[in-house]
Amino acid sequence: MKPTVESIWNEFAAKLGQYIAARVADPATAEDILQDVFVKIQTRLGQLQDPAKLQGWLYLMARNAIIDHHRTRKETTEVPESLPAEPPEHDAEIEELKAAFRRMIHSLPAPYRDALVLTEFEGLTQKEMAERLGISLSGAKSRVQRGREQLKQMLLERCEFEFDRLGRIIDCKPRRKDACQKCA
Repeated sequence: MKPTVESIWNEFAAKLGQYIAARVADPATAEDILQDVFVKIQTRLGQLQDPAKLQGWLYLMARNAIIDHHRTRKETTEVPESLPAEPPEHDAEIEELKAAFRRMIHSLPAPYRDALVLTEFEGLTQKEMAERLGISLSGAKSRVQRGREQLKQMLLERCEFEFDRLGRIIDCKPRRKDACQKCA
């Protein structure tokens, strides 16, 4: 005999509620998840093939609902009132770095410089760049890769980078005092 939602509620609601509450910090959220689980039970009860596996099926649905809750929950941070509405003006150091970077790009051989300018700054795809320059797609891809590699080598020669544990740059210092000025 197939169980009804009411009989399932009477037998398992308290146990499932405890199971969910042990895995979710907020009691109100745990209750919401329990209600969501029972909505799913009501809509999917006809899919239960073997009533002997009912308890495992219920806990699987509860587990998946808890996982979904944690996956969709995003930490929020209160924005302080003192936060300026406009971003701060770029300071001279940032502008100097931008200028040095532009000089490095413009010091690349023309085919690689053009490839980087077209794809990275003008937003063309490599296919569009190939069509514009009248070269093959593989030739365009090669120019972009080689240009990036040459630019990377220039940066590594002139600058010392510090990375976080995910490999993102968190600090950069010139290797020599005049390193940024030599990027002409």
